[in-house]
Amino acid sequence: MNDNVTVVLNGFFSLRNLDKLQVVNAINDYFDSNDREPIRAASDKRFSKIDTAASNFKCPCCER
Repeated sequence: MNDNVTVVLNGFFSLRNLDKLQVVNAINDYFDSNDREPIRAASDKRFSKIDTAASNFKCPCCER
């Protein structure tokens, strides 16, 4: 496993169990689909609405 995967997996393990389940379900939906672009676009749109530059923003995986 490369460093990027290790970091993401470590963050995943830091999530609450219900959040882990949502991640797994989203990944399953992505890989089960033959038309993945709408799934990615929806995720990108949702992510763009999160103000990660805000001083009070904390990543739920790594607390950064």
